[in-house]
Amino acid sequence: MGSASSSYRVIYLDVDGRIQKVVFSRFCSPCDIKELFCTALGVPRNTNLSLLDSSGAMVSIDPTMPHNTERSPYRVVPMTGGQLADKEELFQNVLTQVAEQFSRAFKINELKTEVTNRLAMLEKRVELEGMKVVEIEKCRNDIKKLREEMASRNNSNFLEDNKKLTPRRDVPSYPKYHLSKETVEGLRLPTFDAWQWEPNEMLSCLEHMYHDLGLVKDFNINPITLKRWLLSIHDNYRNNPFHNFRHCFCVTQMMYSMICLCSLQ
Repeated sequence: MGSASSSYRVIYLDVDGRIQKVVFSRFCSPCDIKELFCTALGVPRNTNLSLLDSSGAMVSIDPTMPHNTERSPYRVVPMTGGQLADKEELFQNVLTQVAEQFSRAFKINELKTEVTNRLAMLEKRVELEGMKVVEIEKCRNDIKKLREEMASRNNSNFLEDNKKLTPRRDVPSYPKYHLSKETVEGLRLPTFDAWQWEPNEMLSCLEHMYHDLGLVKDFNINPITLKRWLLSIHDNYRNNPFHNFRHCFCVTQMMYSMICLCSLQ
């Protein structure tokens, strides 16, 4: 019985000059107690109340409110419209402040996220730049090795077949071959057979190509200089089965026939 009675609270209210005894459980919510006070006061349950002690101080309506006696009852005052408006305004101000705090917190989080993303981008950029430096250094080493290899080859044997450069001839002495009309027409075709011609005949064909394309006239080339230059190419070509003067003539004739067939200017 003692434990059961201790779970209840007794509060005395001054309702229009009469003492109203109110009993409620310690486990009631503040809303339940307020509705109980509204019933004792005879006002709607959703009415906002103000609870005052004998000194006029406001008392919170909850299960932990201070105990009173019949000689010191609490006075219950329904809040007027103006008081409700003030309370609502105060509540709105509190909500506004809370919203501002949340907004600031979110902005801080957004700023943190942005800073983190930028740091990640910078780290990635630094990593890429580091990789570029490594690649550049690797390319430099490869170029250095290639140059050293080329230099060693050139120093060891520039001409593998021990063929020395032929001194320049003042006057070309190869026999002049007069091209026939059939030969001139055949040079313009990709089907031209380069295997049936002697070196002096190929040299004459090369001369004809330069004159036919207008290179001698356009670049004001001395015909003797052209002959000497072509003869030097012939004399200094390596005696290689796959890369010799005849191969040079084949490539030149192929390009010449393409220019003629495509009517390039």
